[in-house]
Amino acid sequence: MIGRLNETLDLDAVRAAVSPEARRLVEDALVWDMTMPWTPDYVDVERILPRFHRAGVDLVSLTVMGPERDLAGTVAHVAAASRAIDAREDMVRCATVADIDAARASGKLALIYNFQETKHFDVEIGLIALFYALGVRHALLAYNAKNRVGDGCAERTDAGLSRWGIAVVEEMNRVGMLVDGTHSGHRTTMDAMEVATAPFIFSHCNAHAVVPHYRNIRDDQIRACAATGGVIGVNGLGEFLDDEHATSASMFRHIDHIAQLVGPRHAGLGLDFVLDVERFWDWVAAYPHMWPPSPPVERRRSAFAQPEQVLELADLMLRANWSEADVRGVLGLNFRRVCEAVWR
Repeated sequence: MIGRLNETLDLDAVRAAVSPEARRLVEDALVWDMTMPWTPDYVDVERILPRFHRAGVDLVSLTVMGPERDLAGTVAHVAAASRAIDAREDMVRCATVADIDAARASGKLALIYNFQETKHFDVEIGLIALFYALGVRHALLAYNAKNRVGDGCAERTDAGLSRWGIAVVEEMNRVGMLVDGTHSGHRTTMDAMEVATAPFIFSHCNAHAVVPHYRNIRDDQIRACAATGGVIGVNGLGEFLDDEHATSASMFRHIDHIAQLVGPRHAGLGLDFVLDVERFWDWVAAYPHMWPPSPPVERRRSAFAQPEQVLELADLMLRANWSEADVRGVLGLNFRRVCEAVWR
């Protein structure tokens, strides 16, 4: 796999390089990507989403709010993103697992929304239900830095979940919005998983035991997530893989670690794909308080895994003698199971 910065993989070449079994499986399986940045700086409906669909992806969760957006800007962006999607015939916004199944049956790309922060809920906790009605199906607790809910994973402290954070987790559970521990502090997530009454997820996280980066989660977090019935979506950003080219082999190391630790039914995909790699790294450089260095991992403006690599990941799992059922789970059925259990 030649995953260099800003290079688009050739789908036909990737298909030719993997086994016939992997090609058949990806064509037939439900493929679910739990995170794609979709804030105004990263929207490209024409180039990105059809490419994911051609690569075999059936559902993408679009991040419609990041840490720097205000409430009014987020509402306006959700409206604009929804309008752009609704204007197309090849994709559809979904509210339920049944909607996703129907979209797949009709050959359309299914889309849901997520938030990578909870700060808007500070304004009024009833906004959780309102944004759920607008299509937001999971929200992470804190984005790297401290907020009212708790500490982020890059914060200098590890203070855990606040009393307000407990109220937010409880309300998310009540509404049916998945509680997501990605980007959040270790103690914050451990506390949240104790409070949670529904399966908990890490939508796009890797294993700290494989690569010791503050954005990667520790084995006790993985075990606690699995104990809730939840799923960890493995992330494709090269820095978190300690791999400048974000190769599929590096991603598989994290998938396999999770599977060996708690079983393959708790692993999934959260590629976190960004098309304009340099623009992303410029944004990281502009927010050093959220993105401090993480030695011994070197920051090298690394690539992101690309949608075509789903074929390679399926091939790697099969070559490692994973059962077809387990591969199908990682590709999409594990996240489907959790969403069916949690969404109202």
